[in-house]
Parts: sequence; structure tokens; C-alpha cells
Amino acid sequence: MHWSKKECLFVKVINRGDKLFWARIVPCCGIYEVHDLHVRTVGKDYYVGVDKHDKHTYLLGFNTLDDVVFEDRKQALSKVHAAEKNKIEVDSDTYYEEY
Repeated sequence: MHWSKKECLFVKVINRGDKLFWARIVPCCGIYEVHDLHVRTVGKDYYVGVDKHDKHTYLLGFNTLDDVVFEDRKQALSKVHAAEKNKIEVDSDTYYEEY
């Protein structure tokens, strides 16, 4: 991996085996979760994290760092709690007219 000097200044270093926390927020579906991820693969502009509990893999870009992916679980939880507090109620029932 060869990065320019300018790119190196703004990119956090993520190594294989690091532990990260992903604040998964999907308001339209009512999903507000924190996933514990272990970094499996690191590319030039992406990394792959494996969920600790269900072993699903997630492909994430470096632009997600400090936005929805954090090194500290408390930061991820506060992001999820803030989003959940301001959530919009989604009506899960579908009503059909009877003919």
C-alpha cells in the first residue's frame, strides 16, 4: 500500500485484529444496534470487520470512521442512543381495503 504524504495525515491507522464498534442505525426499519467488529482485512480505502457474535462480515470504508464506526464502545452507544431518542415512529402495519 503506497499512500501519498497528504493521505497519511488524515487517515487513522487500522490494523488487522483491531477491535471496532459499529453503530448500525437504520431508522426506516427501526434498527438501532452496536456491533463489536474485529478487523479481518484492510485495503487502501476499505476494511472488513467480522461481528463478534454472529460472525457476519461487513465491508466498511475509511470514511465511516468517527461517523458510525468508533474505537470506543461508549461513543458508539451514545450515537445510537441519540438517534433512537430522535427516531420517527414507523407504522409497521399495512392496511388493505376489503372488496
